[in-house]
Amino acid sequence: MTLSEKLAAAREAAAVGPVESPGVLRVTGKDRQDFLHRMCTQKVNGVAPGEAVHAAFLTVKGHVLAEGMLLVRAEDVLLVVHPRSAEPLRAHLAKYVIMDEVEIEDASAGWRLVPVLGPGAADLAGRQAASAPAFADPRRGAPALDLLAAPEEAEALRAKLVAAGATPLEGEDLEALRILGGAPRFGVDVDEERLPMEAGLLATAVRFDKGCYLGQEVVLRGTFRGQIQRGLVQLALPPATGPGSPLSAGGKEVGVVTSAAETPEGRLGLGYLRRAHWKEGERLATAGGEAVVRRVLVEEREKQ
Repeated sequence: MTLSEKLAAAREAAAVGPVESPGVLRVTGKDRQDFLHRMCTQKVNGVAPGEAVHAAFLTVKGHVLAEGMLLVRAEDVLLVVHPRSAEPLRAHLAKYVIMDEVEIEDASAGWRLVPVLGPGAADLAGRQAASAPAFADPRRGAPALDLLAAPEEAEALRAKLVAAGATPLEGEDLEALRILGGAPRFGVDVDEERLPMEAGLLATAVRFDKGCYLGQEVVLRGTFRGQIQRGLVQLALPPATGPGSPLSAGGKEVGVVTSAAETPEGRLGLGYLRRAHWKEGERLATAGGEAVVRRVLVEEREKQ
């Protein structure tokens, strides 16, 4: 099956990615939702059991310590994040538990994640894995439902979904899909040095109609006063240009590529550029040839 056919299945039918090992924090205690509401960029109070939201956790300087999906359940809240974020986030949150009745544990070892993509994902998961904790994930570049399973059950669950008709995808297929969709990924396009505004996280992870949270002042200043000077873009790249490749204009370095993949539309990537170069069609120099800005993701996110 060609890459085009696999991506078409993920966008138009049903597909399943490889088993992933996310970081998972389990938050319990009667104050858990109120505490998390005050600690992240997203509205958590009022989220009902079985629902999930995309959220970011920031430092006092507004940098992204972690971002991921927050799944509310009847007995707890699961924070599903990049594996390298789990322990730093646990330690960070624990510092702020003072009068709150909240307990936070790293539960990563007990969970694996199976991504199911496409318009048929929910129906397929409902028929084949109705009891699995699940949440819609806006960061896949296509409609997606992420299923959580015990480590010893995850591969069998994936095989069951494939047997039921889901097209199997590999990790590089998921990369192509998310880059085509302009979705940044923590550990690749987003890290602890980035601001959520720069990284295009505003549309799905930040709510402006909620109370105070750590790093909020930086987010508001950068968003409403236009003070950010770097931002995420999608790029058409020359062959062999990959993460870490500098982007130049007029002989000066003005950005960097953070991720890249071969896609049916050519070699594409995500990267950061200085504000003066946030223009569709902007041509930039790399060691391997010319790169061209296809989409200005930071501005798309800011407008939503």
